[in-house]
Amino acid sequence: MPLTSPAKQDSKPRNGEWRTHCLYGLTLASDFAFANRLASGAGPADLTFTCVRSAPLSDALERAEPVYASPPYPEGGESEILLYRLGACWVLRFTGISDFYLWPERILCHPQDAPKYPGLRRNPEHHRMVVEVQLLGIVLACWLEWQGIPALHASAVVVDDHAVAFLSTGGGGKSSSAVTLMQAGHPLLADDIVPVERSGEAFIGRPGYPQMRMWPEQAEHFLGNYENLEIVYPGYSKRRVLVEESGLGSFCDVSRPLACLYLPERREVADWGMRTVITPVPRREALISLLAHSFVPHIVEAMGLQSRRLGFFAEMTSRVPVRRVIYPSGLDHLPRVRRAVLDDLSRVIG
Repeated sequence: MPLTSPAKQDSKPRNGEWRTHCLYGLTLASDFAFANRLASGAGPADLTFTCVRSAPLSDALERAEPVYASPPYPEGGESEILLYRLGACWVLRFTGISDFYLWPERILCHPQDAPKYPGLRRNPEHHRMVVEVQLLGIVLACWLEWQGIPALHASAVVVDDHAVAFLSTGGGGKSSSAVTLMQAGHPLLADDIVPVERSGEAFIGRPGYPQMRMWPEQAEHFLGNYENLEIVYPGYSKRRVLVEESGLGSFCDVSRPLACLYLPERREVADWGMRTVITPVPRREALISLLAHSFVPHIVEAMGLQSRRLGFFAEMTSRVPVRRVIYPSGLDHLPRVRRAVLDDLSRVIG
């Protein structure tokens, strides 16, 4: 569905004021005052989100056994994420912070009245920031997967009306690779989460929202400073960076067909030299890479969706090329990566 331009977004909503937003190809209605910049939406909502004071299904939840528990952190401690199934509802519990109740048409969040982290107890606004990060990340990725829309852990830009995605884990180079193409005028499609759907013979990347997250050294390199940028949430050094024509670049607010998926790999200059090498990834290895770089693989498996996802990615790797791009470590070397990727894409897109 087409999205409105982020430039037309109104002033920041107040708590309790319902508005519609567009992200991940959805129209989301919510009374949550988002700190992140989301594009404005219009028309009927695909999904609603709100926070509630009283926990729904609380008795059933306390009797239930989790179908998934993340590894205890720190070692010997509590699991940070628990997943429950309560009839038609999935519940994601972020231990000591919040519970999210997921239905096909709505998501409810019950923030813990006394979160386990002292800093969140002392500052309700910090608690809200963490809840927002959980919603825009793991929670919506799980909801999309449930609706049959796999979510890749990737950043994507638009080149010649096609989506080009860089897949990696945190700190693996996906955002930096995307930004170096944005500097050459190619709009951002999504950062961190790239939802993918099938349309006929094509696989389509859905847009995220006009904002990126950068480590301080990235922001310093690309923007010249980071001190004036807002942190993503307390205790986490990443910054929020708006994507707009007057700053980092432009944002594409409509879905685009995927042309290619790149797996960035950095190598030390002393060992690798100054080369940038792009090589095709065999289909079997490409399939494993897509599964590994999906956003919530262990939770999706616990939800019983792994078989469907496996079939989706198997078909996707037969139609969308996957490449490995190996380049020297260091942000100063990214222009070489950009030239190599654009040259490769000229052959892929034609």
